[in-house]
Amino acid sequence: MKKIVNAMAAAALVCAVPAAAQEDLEHSESAMSPGDLDEFAGMMAGLFQTEPLTEEQNARLPAAQAVVGEMMPDGFYGEMMAGMMDKMLRPMLTMFSQPEFVLGARLTVDAEAIEALEEAEQAELTAMLDPAYQARGDAMVAVLTSRMGGMFTAMEGPMREGLSKAYAVRFDDAQLADIAAFFATPTGGEYARESMALFADPQVMQASMQALPAMMSGFGDIESAMREAMTALPAERGYDDLTEAQRKRMAELLDVDPAQLADLVNPPKPMDDAAGQ
Repeated sequence: MKKIVNAMAAAALVCAVPAAAQEDLEHSESAMSPGDLDEFAGMMAGLFQTEPLTEEQNARLPAAQAVVGEMMPDGFYGEMMAGMMDKMLRPMLTMFSQPEFVLGARLTVDAEAIEALEEAEQAELTAMLDPAYQARGDAMVAVLTSRMGGMFTAMEGPMREGLSKAYAVRFDDAQLADIAAFFATPTGGEYARESMALFADPQVMQASMQALPAMMSGFGDIESAMREAMTALPAERGYDDLTEAQRKRMAELLDVDPAQLADLVNPPKPMDDAAGQ
């Protein structure tokens, strides 16, 4: 159960967390403390350097805030993202709650033995082990989407603030006035309400998923490319490659006995091993 919940939560977070942060989240083995979260948030914010708004841009900020308010009214972002999470998680739960999957996780038998059973027999066995296995999936989705909705609701204020500043930087007074005038029309008002939601539309999400194979194939043989790019670089050094002066200085910096230094310096890993880590 815990593995299933963690897998679904991780999949949901992939849609919300910048790619640079995902590896840290996936390899985290324990819950972050409030201090850790603050440090992590500060680190991630530091990845995106921004210039302070100029006096002219600050003067445009109220107009930009009014435009963004039409696009992202109170409660909109949390509702939109919770709906997207529900659409994403529910099919996953359908897979996890299939009798064949449940039996594979609960019984120490060959997969072929489970596959040989009729669907009705698989369902009967699954109901013996978990009479509520179907309702359990719905309960898990309800809890996850609720928590995710709360998480995205907390993001709404900062998102609105950042988007307002971006509009104040990218559009001048006349352009913001034109946008506001368009949003005041029936079509413009509908567009303002739908513009953010378009990125979570099933059509867009499906197209994005279908593009994944092409995106991944674009990497090609990345290990060979990395190895080739590093061919002209000096090799990493092990203990045996260090001069006596370097060993002495390293021991001094680390405050260790020079005689122990050889046991503290790990040999460099070959490129193939490093890529597999």
